[in-house]
Amino acid sequence: MKRIGEKVEGVTYTKRAGAYAIIEHKEDNKVAIATANNDYFFLGGGIEEKETKIEALRRELLEETGYQIKNIRFFDKVTSWADGGERGPLDVIATFYIAEFDQKVTEPIEKDHSILWVDAKEYQEKLYHEYQRYILGEYVKFNSKINRK
Repeated sequence: MKRIGEKVEGVTYTKRAGAYAIIEHKEDNKVAIATANNDYFFLGGGIEEKETKIEALRRELLEETGYQIKNIRFFDKVTSWADGGERGPLDVIATFYIAEFDQKVTEPIEKDHSILWVDAKEYQEKLYHEYQRYILGEYVKFNSKINRK
């Protein structure tokens, strides 16, 4: 498993497991990302106690977008020393999936989030977290291999 970022000596990190989705829109080769406070993130978030990764992913996507998701498949897993903002320094264990939106079933709970459909190459360096930039880069490489076949 790839470790992203540098650990700062003397800093106490809180472990945080998360599940995130690269939501594809195959018709135009775009992916969905969230924007909040002028920052860009993958959709998803922390795994709560007694929740599986997929349960957390489904819950987070519903809270952030109001959509259920389908065609979920594992993509990659990384760990990272990360700035958790208000949460403080985090030791992130992030599992990433590729999925698609299914049907909208509710209004999003997280009103400060907006969804953008973007070209993955154009937004790779714009994502807030280094580990998410790394994963989007891996996704771009993965897609270019598939499209060459």
